[in-house]
Amino acid sequence: MKLHFLGTGAADWPDPGQNVGDGRRLSSMVVNESLMIDCGSMTIEAIDEFNIDVDKLRHVVISHPHGDHFKMSQLCEIATRRDHALPALKVFVNRKAIERSPIPSELIGRIELIGYEPWDVFKCDDVSVTTMPANHELEIKGELAAHLYFEFPDGKTLFYALDGAWFVPDTWRFLQKHRMDVIIWELTCGSLADWRLWAHCNLGMVKLMTDAFRFDGSIHDHTVMFCSHLARTLCPPQDIYERELRTNGYILAHDGLVWED
Repeated sequence: MKLHFLGTGAADWPDPGQNVGDGRRLSSMVVNESLMIDCGSMTIEAIDEFNIDVDKLRHVVISHPHGDHFKMSQLCEIATRRDHALPALKVFVNRKAIERSPIPSELIGRIELIGYEPWDVFKCDDVSVTTMPANHELEIKGELAAHLYFEFPDGKTLFYALDGAWFVPDTWRFLQKHRMDVIIWELTCGSLADWRLWAHCNLGMVKLMTDAFRFDGSIHDHTVMFCSHLARTLCPPQDIYERELRTNGYILAHDGLVWED
């Protein structure tokens, strides 16, 4: 499994332009060079800075249709840049969100929107994706947020948990029965007791859920855990916060980070 973090920030980060420097772009990542998770309004800049080969991208899975995770114009730019002879870029997104995301006529056949609901299971080539309800409210009636569980052909698994607070009971019960080899935890609120806890996590919440999953056996001795989706106004700088997180068993992700197992 190869992870490339393109953006690790929550929605309050300003656009850094062509060079992210010590900042963060909106959350997005590429898995095994062919699968993108989330694509917000700063993703193209990250693709350019980190030299992502868009011709290798085949699938995009959107966790939820908030603007910092789902921007149709950015997806259209990716589709435009890809070799026109390639099959359409398949984008999986909450079914209701497709109604407000028409494909431009010139890109029909080069990008395909596929709707899903929580608890749908679908394939991205040989990777199985299970979607499950996330505790994260959306403003548009009928649109829903999901956490994502990926199962790879070699048996390894990835759990992507942006955005959300405490897991809903059905999601918890699913995860209790499944092994998690890599986890992307959301850490919007840092270590603070901020009002955004009702839709996001802080470190105390992440630690409690980690302990519970260890008790259940879902998290094992070799599980690798990253923290991402940090709010600019709530979290310490990378060089300070990463030391604290490391002592608790977490890797603080940063833009451009590449990890491979």
